[in-house]
Amino acid sequence: MGNKKDVDIYPSVMCCKPWDLEAYVRAFEEEGVAGIHFDVMDGHYVPNIMLGSEDFKAIRQLTDLSIDVHIMATEPERFVPYFGLRKGDSLSFHPEVSLQPYSLLESLRAMGVSAGLALSPGVPVSYLEECLDVLDFVMVMAVSPGFAGQKMVPDHLDKLRRISEITSQAKHPISIVVDGNTTPSNARHMHEAGATGFVVGTSSLIQGGPSAFSEKYRAYQAEIVRA
Repeated sequence: MGNKKDVDIYPSVMCCKPWDLEAYVRAFEEEGVAGIHFDVMDGHYVPNIMLGSEDFKAIRQLTDLSIDVHIMATEPERFVPYFGLRKGDSLSFHPEVSLQPYSLLESLRAMGVSAGLALSPGVPVSYLEECLDVLDFVMVMAVSPGFAGQKMVPDHLDKLRRISEITSQAKHPISIVVDGNTTPSNARHMHEAGATGFVVGTSSLIQGGPSAFSEKYRAYQAEIVRA
């Protein structure tokens, strides 16, 4: 995952109005975002239903940017084949509802897809310790998954520090991406705690329409890395 920016930014298309999607994608391309974040929700693991295979195909037709798929679904193995993942894309899933998380990570890497584990609040970081050799990134939920607009859970920064310590023991770099309430102020503290990337939505960059994205993007980067 990632690009040469100070931090990796993944705008969430879940937060874009459908009629603004193409204009947002052009703004994402102009700024060279790390990828487009794509949420899949099954109405079972999370109480919401969101973004299916046809939505994925539509975005793929609009851009060559990598797509970062986050599967919030029970038995995520069943959902992977529905999406036309290609080399350079990334996918994360929740290990506590996967039948074989280690095997799924292996299969994603064999496809040339960056493989990630997503950890919801309350899910132990010990899952990471068992999968370090086949893990490319961690998607850390700062909120309970399912809906946009929530506030960061109180122990999130401590969890980030523990994840950073665990992933530093791997023999290869493992990115730490945060999803949820990534306001500029929160993201700066998350970055200090070990985060290397952020999913951005209604609390940060997806507001004010596509024309405002570039200015917000640059200000966001500057805020995160400021001393």
